[in-house]
Parts: sequence; structure tokens; C-alpha cells
Amino acid sequence: MFARFESRYGEPAALWADSNLVARRATAKTVFYPFGGPDLLFPLHLFPHAREYILVGAEPCGAWPPAEGLDGFALTGIAEILRHYLDRSFFVTRDLRSQLTSSGMGGVLPLLIAQIAHAGLPLHRIDPVDGSGTGVSILFGDQAAPMRLSYFQQDLRDDHWAQESPLSRHLGATHRLATFVKSASYLLHEAPFERLRGLLRERTDLLVQDPSGIPYSLLRAWGWHIELHGRFVADIPVFAKYHQSDLAAAYAERDDLQALPFGIGYLSDAATSGLIVATPPPQPMEAPCAS
Repeated sequence: MFARFESRYGEPAALWADSNLVARRATAKTVFYPFGGPDLLFPLHLFPHAREYILVGAEPCGAWPPAEGLDGFALTGIAEILRHYLDRSFFVTRDLRSQLTSSGMGGVLPLLIAQIAHAGLPLHRIDPVDGSGTGVSILFGDQAAPMRLSYFQQDLRDDHWAQESPLSRHLGATHRLATFVKSASYLLHEAPFERLRGLLRERTDLLVQDPSGIPYSLLRAWGWHIELHGRFVADIPVFAKYHQSDLAAAYAERDDLQALPFGIGYLSDAATSGLIVATPPPQPMEAPCAS
């Protein structure tokens, strides 16, 4: 399953990023992936030189199983739960929650560790972010300069995301962000996510997203520089009410766009997948004080 994922998604995504993101991601040390859940492979392929990956999902962290039950746990739990993701490039939140419960896994930590192991990166340390069990910090990679994966269980609606939450405190201590949004159920098109939209606008230096991320019309209203990649006509029927006719028109006007070499998000067929790469306008420089 991992081999098919690499052939279909991972390796082509890495090559595409090397050609289209390389200059802008050089300073992207922190990658923020709201609604990402336990999807670590895509940010690893797109931003391989980041120092921290911050993933947010609805599912709890869970715990690593006892050693005596590891073999059966891995075969019946991890592999089966990863199957849809590795085949289609995204998790189905409702199914993931049910599978974590029925398998006895309880949380996403084993799924994250499996992806780190698949990437061939040494695992150094696992720590809870705080005593509430809503976050986990994993150090992995080069021993001398390890990378950090920070996973938070957090409902990102305005009235569920407190200023003093572990995620808020963690983001407050980070620098500028590279933000990645994929398979986000078009939640960033909904009113209850105003705080998240504001944070992304204020803190993001580089945005890479599929059409389910920040509305195209809003990015234009913000005055961001927008690049279109791949194809887009419409998303899958279940999200028809979020159809972005302006985004579809922008794609239709471009006859120079090449298809992506990989599928991503709900449109997992490379022939119909699209990505938006956007950057904020330059900040005005303050005028020097008169002498």
C-alpha cells in the first residue's frame, strides 16, 4: 500500500514541489496543516526541509500499544485504517473515528509513527504537549537536527477554540507559517471559522491548498498573489453547494496550465486535480524617522 502511495502520490508530489515551491519554501521552517488529521506524508513530500509540522485533527492522540500486543495490533489496526488514505490520498473523518474506536487503537499516534517509519526516519522521542492528552510532540529524523511533529486534537470552530488552548499557545510561540490545506470539507468557507481565516491571513507566508481551502474569492479580496496549478472544473457532488464558479472560470481562461502529475484531495485523479499556491502581498516598509 505504501509503495502504491509513493508511486501515485508521494514521489510525483515531491518532484512537483521541487519545481514549483523550491524558492519559496526555503524559509518555510514551520508547516501548519489544519484539518490534516494524521496525514503526515503529504507535508513531508511537499516541505521536506521544514523543522516542524503542526497537524490538527478531530481525533485523539491515543497511545502506543503494549509491546506484547504489537504485532497483531499493527496488522489488524494500522494497515487497515491507512488503506483508504494510501489509496485515495485523504482520510474520511467519520470512518477514521469509527475505525479508531473499533480497532481499540483509540487515537492517531500509531498511524503517525507508521508514516515516520515508512519514510525511513529515526524516531527519537514522544512527549505529551500538556497533561490533557490533546496534543503530542514527536521528534524524528537527523539526530543532530531533528524535526518535530506536533499533533493537536482541536475543533477549529470559533466557539470551540480557546485562546488558552494548547494549540493556540503553541502557534503563538511559532514564527511565520507555510500553510497546507487539503480535503478540508470546505470548512474554511463557513462562518464559524473566521478566527482561523484571520490567523492564516496574518501568519502565512506561503499557502498551498486544494479548492477545499480558503475561498478563491477571499484570497483575491485579500490581494494575495495566486498561482493556479493543474485542473479544476468542479469538486465531487457532495460539495456542490460550495462550487466556486470564479475559480472554475479562472482555470478555464488558462490554456497554458499542465495537469498535475499526481491526484490530491477529493479529486484524487491527477487529470482533474488542482492546487492553488498563494502568497500575501509585501508588507509596506515603515518610513524612516526624520533626523
